[in-house]
Amino acid sequence: MSEELLAERQRTADRRDALVEVNGLKTYYEGGGLLSSTPVKAVDGVDFQIQHGETLGLVGESGCGKTTLGRTLVRLEEATDGEVLFDGEDITTFSGKTLKRWRRDAQIVFQDPESSLNDRMTVGEIIQEPLDVHDWPEFSVRVEGAGDRTVRVSGDGTPVEEDGTADIVVTLTGDSAQASVRDAIPLPDEQVSVSVDDAGDTVDVTVTVHVAKLRVRRAYVRQLLETVGLREEHFYRYPHQFSGGQRQRIGIARALALEPEFVVLDEPVSALDVSVQAKILNLLDDLQDEFGLTYLFIAHDLSVVRHICDRVAVMYLGHVMEIGDTEELFENPKNPYTYSLLSAIPDADPTVTRQRVTLRGTPPSPRDPPVGCPFSTRCPVKIRPEEYRDVDDGVWEGIELLREILRERERTDRSLGERARAALGMETRFSDIDEIRHEVFGDHDVPDEVRRHVEQAVEYVRDGDEARAREYMAEEFGSVCDEERPAHHPVSESGRTSFCHRHDAAYEEPEPVFDDLLANRSRSR
Repeated sequence: MSEELLAERQRTADRRDALVEVNGLKTYYEGGGLLSSTPVKAVDGVDFQIQHGETLGLVGESGCGKTTLGRTLVRLEEATDGEVLFDGEDITTFSGKTLKRWRRDAQIVFQDPESSLNDRMTVGEIIQEPLDVHDWPEFSVRVEGAGDRTVRVSGDGTPVEEDGTADIVVTLTGDSAQASVRDAIPLPDEQVSVSVDDAGDTVDVTVTVHVAKLRVRRAYVRQLLETVGLREEHFYRYPHQFSGGQRQRIGIARALALEPEFVVLDEPVSALDVSVQAKILNLLDDLQDEFGLTYLFIAHDLSVVRHICDRVAVMYLGHVMEIGDTEELFENPKNPYTYSLLSAIPDADPTVTRQRVTLRGTPPSPRDPPVGCPFSTRCPVKIRPEEYRDVDDGVWEGIELLREILRERERTDRSLGERARAALGMETRFSDIDEIRHEVFGDHDVPDEVRRHVEQAVEYVRDGDEARAREYMAEEFGSVCDEERPAHHPVSESGRTSFCHRHDAAYEEPEPVFDDLLANRSRSR
């Protein structure tokens, strides 16, 4: 990349802090079957910004929507609602030539370097393909020294776009003209000739390039191979002849070919050996410094995210639960989901003992997410109704587990055979409610008030009205977490935010509740 392009990006960064701004972004997948009309809410109302030159990490469990979000930001998936501002322009509205032009500025590196490369193409062809599609280089021309005269460019050159970076700069000095090619393009200045026709108020500049574009592209691809740590002779080899780490370097070179400003890194090292991961991470770090890149780094390995990212966004069921400075978030997580996620990281100090917060069950289906907080079905510090604040933690966990079982059973379609067996009084997989109740509460001493409501819900299930059983349990044991979406509360002076009701002044913060929970668990062991 040339110094001119780096300088232009720095000037842009000085004018506007955020390169990417996401507001209310939703990406839904419509049901594919004739009877299925409920969409899968992969991304369900996301807001964040990525600053110029920043690396924003995106973490979360498998299926939380990380990859879909990244693909939506580069228009590989279409947004259902919301906006994605890139340098202030909403790219979700782009189409045709405008979209094609923008794609140069945003690229993606895929997770699996083996499946993302075409084995029928040589490495040179793979990296060169985006250059061919976008007719790179355009040989855009900027003329300097023309004063107030009108400049017309012809020949092999095209006039540079407003505020754009010129491939060729033509400097007029008296009766002579001098052409200089920007550093990133492997084309000697002497291979460009310029003729000038001065017609008073108009200057006609004809630019002739004496080297074919194909030759320039091949030379540029060889430069890229060296940039990512490969060799020029690899140009004619095929992907299967390389190791996993080398294939990922090829994918990175392909992403950099069009000199993008923003790159989505979709778990770029998860498929690689640990020894190779460090080399690729160091390469990405060096490339960011060299080319002024902005990254969205998607990963599930929290230690990798902590090493490379400036800020981190924690995602769950299509929502960003917490976002903030990396070290601050890792040292002092505020959101219950972040707290639970980070508790699974082993500590390097063997003398440090830290209890892991194990989440029950699995995330709900994104086709049928909770109405309130998306984490409400699994949250260890969920807000309880006032009358049940002092109920034993084990009993309360049983209540929540029973509610989740009822919710899932209601969503499960009964087959015709099961309906027939139920009509004949035979057992079905929906007939085991008493056994489930026993397993859920085990040997816990269930208070009479709780037992009475549980028995009533079980009776509804026996009568075949599972919807009423779920509603009854929600009415008695539900809280604001079940009924209302939380706000994104500021939780630090650095601008970190957390998506949780417990940051509201009416409720206790998550940290002391976690402390009490873990202390009770320690005493019960």
